[in-house]
Amino acid sequence: MEALPSYEEAVTNPDWLHLVATYVPVANWPRCCLVDKRFYREFAPQLWQDPLVTVRKLGLHPNDDLAWYRRFVNKHVKSARLETRLYVRSLDFRNFAVRASGLYSSEASERAISESFKNLPQIFPGLICLLVDGHPELDPGSLATAASASQSLQLLDLARCRHELSTKFFNPGLFRDLVFLDISFIPGSIRSATQASLNPRYLPELRVLKVQGREMDNATASLLVQAFGRRLRGLDLSYNKLSDDVLDEIVEHSISHFTFHTDAHFQKEGRLVLQKNIGTPKYGLFPFIEESAHSRDSQFLEKYLADSPFYSQRADQAELQEWQAVRPDGLAAARRDDADMMKGLLLDEAASALNRDDSAFRGPLRLGSGGLTHSYLNGNQFTAAGIDRLIRSSRGRLEHLECDSCLFDPSHPRIHGNIKGLKVIGFFGSAPLFRPVVSSAIRSLRVHHSLVTQVPSVSADGLSRATAARLAEGQLYKNIRRIYPLALVPDTNPRITSIILTNIPARSTGPIIERLTHFLQLAATQQKAIKHARALFTGRSSSVLRGLRHIRLELESDFSESTDVISMSDDVDFDRLLDPAEDDFARDTSSFFDDDDGSFGVTSRGTADSKPHQAKPQKKPASIEEYAHWTSGRLKAFPYADEESEYITQHVNAAHSWTGNVFSVPVWIGPGVITRHAAVNEYMWNVQDPNLRRDVGPATPNHVAAGVPPLSYIFYAAWDAMVMPKNIAQAARSCGSASLRDVAAAIKDYRLRMRGTELHWDGKLELVRTR
Repeated sequence: MEALPSYEEAVTNPDWLHLVATYVPVANWPRCCLVDKRFYREFAPQLWQDPLVTVRKLGLHPNDDLAWYRRFVNKHVKSARLETRLYVRSLDFRNFAVRASGLYSSEASERAISESFKNLPQIFPGLICLLVDGHPELDPGSLATAASASQSLQLLDLARCRHELSTKFFNPGLFRDLVFLDISFIPGSIRSATQASLNPRYLPELRVLKVQGREMDNATASLLVQAFGRRLRGLDLSYNKLSDDVLDEIVEHSISHFTFHTDAHFQKEGRLVLQKNIGTPKYGLFPFIEESAHSRDSQFLEKYLADSPFYSQRADQAELQEWQAVRPDGLAAARRDDADMMKGLLLDEAASALNRDDSAFRGPLRLGSGGLTHSYLNGNQFTAAGIDRLIRSSRGRLEHLECDSCLFDPSHPRIHGNIKGLKVIGFFGSAPLFRPVVSSAIRSLRVHHSLVTQVPSVSADGLSRATAARLAEGQLYKNIRRIYPLALVPDTNPRITSIILTNIPARSTGPIIERLTHFLQLAATQQKAIKHARALFTGRSSSVLRGLRHIRLELESDFSESTDVISMSDDVDFDRLLDPAEDDFARDTSSFFDDDDGSFGVTSRGTADSKPHQAKPQKKPASIEEYAHWTSGRLKAFPYADEESEYITQHVNAAHSWTGNVFSVPVWIGPGVITRHAAVNEYMWNVQDPNLRRDVGPATPNHVAAGVPPLSYIFYAAWDAMVMPKNIAQAARSCGSASLRDVAAAIKDYRLRMRGTELHWDGKLELVRTR
């Protein structure tokens, strides 16, 4: 039962009946309507507001849905007064009449629902929410032929309907006030619909659009994004055929141009520094994160404090101007835009308008065009570099981000040589991008588990799930931990209240279990620190952030080695299956990277008036297999043989520049001798390869933690090449036979052991097995 009202609510509410009505069980609502007119006005709107949901709460069995609906529409509704029918605000068919069974079901009963659609605006003039997600029987096409209505729908969920919608489906005035629209997994062309009626001309109030599984390509998605511009608050493009190119269109057309990035919180968060207005199409602009004395201090409790309220220096200015952007303080509940949440908000808004007796009341769902804040990008063909660029370029405006898979696409071509179907999926170095200094408004995430575990998902033709799991948690995990030491932890951003981790394998050799339990332990540590902050900052307890309160772990289906194993005998040639290093590989690929002048765009770092030093590319760059034998001395190949400096100048032409201007930057190559940082040593070895001296970008906190000097530029190709084993065929053969443990059982056992201790996290933890 809900908490009882406070004393203040009890003595200040003008009507005691309105106060207690919310505590009356649903089963008693029909009888309450019969007491008198006063009770009727209080309980009838609740009883009729969402009748299909209410009747289920009143005990209607699913087998009797069709027969009940037929009687409801053809008998009871016709005898109801207009005042009563106006109370019907929502018809939610998602869990209603899903199966055609029962004593009284018939073909006529099944047709009753679809046939009633064209008359819904007249039967229920106040209807604003219609949800038919996945219903096997309903054909929404008749809605387009419905007679004109005085009240427009505001929420329409047609996901997974089997019938194709007309391209002019949204022309009628019945849809002019739509705020939420879900047309996911429906046959038909989105391009034609966008050109005909799926656009602001016919849907001027639309704020949330979900178009999953519509086989959209980049051109179609770009057309859709450009059509709606910054009107949309939420956009779901999941499970289409999109690649990185469309992400720049989203940033340009959908996300607000007013940034949430600011230096005001430098002491506790650091700040973004753009030394020059330069960048590349692959990376975007080149901002650095400049740390303060406290931004890296894990014991600094002020990071748990919410932002101070906005104060104006002008007495006549009480609110923000259009050009002013102040990020959310992090105290309000995270905004959701799913169908259930939006339905609840719209029904509450309608109830408020009814109480105000104001049919023109407009709630906050329609006000303003603040741009995209909720982005869903699951199941596409994005790369980790593309998603990283989206986050950096979104000016801190995103509040919710979903991307359950993204391809790690290292720049070195021999990674993919002749490997059949090799895919490495994961976010390895992206954790710092979710810090408040970059993702200023982020509140919830649904991402691949590697952002936390640093274990990728690996697949290849002929590679069993067990072998893939051992390969991912073996050599790849060790490499990633060495070059990207920083994983996402709860304190990366205390504003994040919910995290969903996807694609977690059902079984693990150990690292995934260790990383997940460590994450839960850190969540408990954050919880304890927040309680301490509330006690420490006396009088400001209400301004302390909540921290992480919800974790959902989505596990893949289970597998068994007895039924899911690939033979390791001679009939499987791992060298042909996985090893890309053929004798003629270097000869076939070297010309692809050669510049016309043979310089590869690299010169030694010198004075402004010195002549650029051009280096002839090596025909046989230092072999990566020889790296293990380098134990002392200075590297002798270019660029270390020509200069003693730790920097060389990299020139970028206009075609590869973010701004279209030619620029040059000093790129850090290291001292050329063995250092105490293993990642730096291998990076220097890779820099000798001319094919890897490209993809310049700024050093992130992850690179700095691995040994790169702050505020330096590096060759990302040389750095990312360290993720893959030197010989992936040998790594696959040497995975061994380490036992695989059940991840779900290990998490449950950890929770049981921590219960009652200081390391018990009392937030909501979900373990879900996905198909």
